[in-house]
Amino acid sequence: MKIKKICFVIFSSANYNSIKSVILEAKKTNRFKTHVIVGASALQNKFGDVAARILNDGIKIDFKIENQFSTSELSSMVKTTGLGMIELSDILSKLSPDIVFTVGDRHETISTAITATYMNILVAHTMGGEVTGTLDESVRHAITKLSHLHFVANEDSMRRVIKLGEVPSNVYNVGCPRNDLLKKILKKNNFKKEFEYLSRKGVGDIDVISQNDDYFVTLYHPVTTELEQNEKVILNIINATSKFNIKNIIIWPNSDGGSEQISKKLRTLRELNKIQNYKIYKNLPIDYYIPLIKHTKCLVGNSSSAIRDGAFIGVPAVNVGMRQNTRLRSKNVIQSSNEMKDIYKKIRIQYGKKFKSSNIYGSGNASKKILKILKNLSKFSTQKIITY
Repeated sequence: MKIKKICFVIFSSANYNSIKSVILEAKKTNRFKTHVIVGASALQNKFGDVAARILNDGIKIDFKIENQFSTSELSSMVKTTGLGMIELSDILSKLSPDIVFTVGDRHETISTAITATYMNILVAHTMGGEVTGTLDESVRHAITKLSHLHFVANEDSMRRVIKLGEVPSNVYNVGCPRNDLLKKILKKNNFKKEFEYLSRKGVGDIDVISQNDDYFVTLYHPVTTELEQNEKVILNIINATSKFNIKNIIIWPNSDGGSEQISKKLRTLRELNKIQNYKIYKNLPIDYYIPLIKHTKCLVGNSSSAIRDGAFIGVPAVNVGMRQNTRLRSKNVIQSSNEMKDIYKKIRIQYGKKFKSSNIYGSGNASKKILKILKNLSKFSTQKIITY
């Protein structure tokens, strides 16, 4: 079987940033016909209107799926995933792709893997084999077992996928495609235009922000296994960062269950004037997000960005709590508990440090490697062969 028709399913900003370089690389060749399906939080303005970014990048959206449910309850993730499967089954029947790409570990992405697998369509999974703790890790490993081709980010992930019983010849260590974008963005030394954009956007009492300012970037997502603590933890982070009396750039949480708890707490703190010297963004295109974190004094929260992007850039970071506590990391990240005093202590250790760039998640050429593999893939079966 020669792969001719590739389908990419994008359900979030994280999905898009981690697969964008592969889509653009695939579009450069006449060998492949690409199709893009967009749904869930990627269609919602409060999560950054990712669909608009996709179109702005010159990528056609073939189908849209309105499957995002309210983000206040854990059941929203179940409903979003379930409706995604129903809608995808109709769309994949119409497209009949040779291969479907699914990305990473977010809860919605398993709907892509289940649907394509049940329909006997080849599934390619990027960023598999990693460990993080909490729900994301379970979803990621489940997707690995449903997938046929595995494009992992490092040797550690490659070994883990093979230990899960996947055929070694179907597991490729190519690096993370997201680093391809970072490599391109970081070639610039001056980000004046990017910071002018950042100054115009967002809400808060900061009018102007520049790459020479002293500021934190705070990015805290819901921990779905600790919903009762989410409001307390975001408050602890805000209180810890405020002790330094510098600017705080806060980015809205993702769409996981419990997101509304964090969002509501941030809105309440604003209304009560409990946050000063701050700016809040719903979501940022990667071309503006990367310059922002490159120049931060410390990235604080529990996003994988601190570990993955942060390693490649050399960003000082404090990972708070359980969400990413077992993920492979470089020296740029240290771990903190959920307690305010510990968060403050760890920020003091990391504040303003410079770290060497690390390639533990790839060197920035993953998309070319993936497309080369697909071009040379002539025979493949969706019949799984387990090696353990």
